[in-house]
Amino acid sequence: MRRILAAALMLVASPAWAEPIVLPFAPPIDQALTYRIEQHRPVAGKVSAFTAIRDLRFDRAGDGYGLSVTLRSIDTDAPAAGAEPYRAALEPLVGITMRFRLDGRGQVVALDDMDAVWGRVQAGLKAMLTGPEGDRQRAAKNVQALFDGLSPEGRLALLAGEIRPLFLFAAGEVEDGAGRGLRTVAGSPLGRPVPVEGSVVVAGQQADALDLKEILSGQGVQVAIRYHLSRTTGLVENQERSLIVGGQALVESRSLTAVK
Repeated sequence: MRRILAAALMLVASPAWAEPIVLPFAPPIDQALTYRIEQHRPVAGKVSAFTAIRDLRFDRAGDGYGLSVTLRSIDTDAPAAGAEPYRAALEPLVGITMRFRLDGRGQVVALDDMDAVWGRVQAGLKAMLTGPEGDRQRAAKNVQALFDGLSPEGRLALLAGEIRPLFLFAAGEVEDGAGRGLRTVAGSPLGRPVPVEGSVVVAGQQADALDLKEILSGQGVQVAIRYHLSRTTGLVENQERSLIVGGQALVESRSLTAVK
């Protein structure tokens, strides 16, 4: 489920003269936040929309932080070939509050009450398996097979996958000037993941924000990502991603906003 490039970055040498921009990790405490992910990609010959909205709240936890995450809603206008796998993967999580523990550098290190959370997820998936055989049940069986093969570490990675892009640059540095080279893999869900490489450069600076542009390419794959970061919190507040594989395009947006 975690499709995206962020977790797999491998930095390569950058020019010695490039000036680093240091970013903090200081998330807002006890502030209600909304995290919206919207994706548009082709399914069965038409471009379909997939949307997930989560409620987030940070708190202090020793030397690090807690992050409570609740998947509030999901929606899609895709035909069954795309809608049922999407729903099977996410519907069991709707309404479940998960409290992740993060270290002082924004790394997810644990999930409170993992066994209880996982039990509720499994119960939700089991409910989807009832009823007549069809696209819904087939999709749920595929997700069940994936879940059954996960280690505890794999479960944590799966459950935290969609929030990790928020912390991609937290407590780190980005290179001004010529930027920094990177390598990762891309392609899914439009095609087989392949190695891609390119660079991430500073596209704009404000007193309280930083804009970055990432361009990657590989065999038949092109990726362009724009990040808008808070220089106060170190969080990615907006992310726009374009992935092109074999002439097919996926466009994804992520936004983190405070609840008024």
